[in-house]
Amino acid sequence: MRLVGGLTLLERLLRQLSALGIDSITVVGGSDFQFPGGSARVTCPVRYQTSDCPDAWQMTQEARPSGADRILVVAADLLVDQRLFERLADTEVNLLISPREDGAAEILGNLDAGGLQALAAGRRAVTVRPVESFETYVRHQRGNVPVHLMRIRSAADVERGWELLFDHVEKRTKDLPATYFDPPLENFLVRVLAPTSITPNQVTVVTGLVGFFVAWLFLHGWLLTGIVLAIFVEVLDGVDGKLARIKRMTSKVGELEHVLDFFYENSWYLALGAYFASIGSTWAWAAAWAICAADVADNLSYVYYARRVGGSAWRDYVPSLDDANRFLRRFRLVAGRRNIYVWLMLPGFALGAPSLLFGAAVAWALITAATHWTVGHLVSRTRGPVRVPAQPAPVSLAVALAGTRRRPFPERYRRSDSSEPQYQPSDQSPRAARGL
Repeated sequence: MRLVGGLTLLERLLRQLSALGIDSITVVGGSDFQFPGGSARVTCPVRYQTSDCPDAWQMTQEARPSGADRILVVAADLLVDQRLFERLADTEVNLLISPREDGAAEILGNLDAGGLQALAAGRRAVTVRPVESFETYVRHQRGNVPVHLMRIRSAADVERGWELLFDHVEKRTKDLPATYFDPPLENFLVRVLAPTSITPNQVTVVTGLVGFFVAWLFLHGWLLTGIVLAIFVEVLDGVDGKLARIKRMTSKVGELEHVLDFFYENSWYLALGAYFASIGSTWAWAAAWAICAADVADNLSYVYYARRVGGSAWRDYVPSLDDANRFLRRFRLVAGRRNIYVWLMLPGFALGAPSLLFGAAVAWALITAATHWTVGHLVSRTRGPVRVPAQPAPVSLAVALAGTRRRPFPERYRRSDSSEPQYQPSDQSPRAARGL
């Protein structure tokens, strides 16, 4: 089986389907297909079934228990955006998904017993939606993230799959270093770590330890070494989140990473204040506490905005201050936070004027907090509470077709009265063969 993002395609699908909260998953494959067991992260029951049916829809019909009202069907050689599964789980019509406009539908859809039986017999048209028709805006990523659906059949497809996953987990509104400097290094480290047993939480712990070591270096005057290592921490801090999202290993513990970040970042400022005070800068301690206070105030401005705009649902669905308007989206590129402070102080530490650039970082932190509070308050007064998306309805069963190697679907499109593209089976049926 091919691996994309450190997981086999089947394992990835099992983790994605488990996240929907469905009752059970059935994996269907040819008689000589070697079924790999799901990992501990596959939380719902999985059963494996062999089939000699030459047709993918007949295989699915054979695997469907008689009591299942609706089922999700997905071929095991697909790289599928989780948002597609969520939309499919929430629909009550027979629906298949196409990877592009006016293209062939993949084996990915939500079907009732009648729709599945008709497809297995090649008799009835089924609604088809291309991925371009789905909403692309993702609030927690502060921008539009294209919906992806891709069949993986070759080494070139695997490489393209990596690119899709990296783009999928990248936030759209970031500061300048995170936009232009960090991603190539982060992606390289993720590709190295993904096939290993190293977990995102282990990367988070290492990042925290290195972060506190940077504070020790600053405290003892190793300023240039410390600032270079702080840039490494900046890169490493993006690796754990990307690794977790790409390998679908997010957890409640991982969400506490921001708490760890807060403590080691502010330890840097206090260590610098202590060092500069020890060499005669009498203002340094006050400046260090000022940048810490500005950091706390800035964090509170995000909470204030989310509470004002999100209303009673803000804890479950947090609107981001960075995405409040065009000005704040652009201000995010240079707004005062760790990455900006590090790169601002780097030339001063390298050229012998460290205290001057530290003072500049303190001033920019205060300006940033004041800007976020002022603009955030003004924007929140003009906006009502956001609408919280409804949770997808549970689906009783998902069927993953393992070992499907087949020609592209030979279906043709026609327009119905509702202007929805339709799946029109041809005389040739898709074949299920062995291996991925």
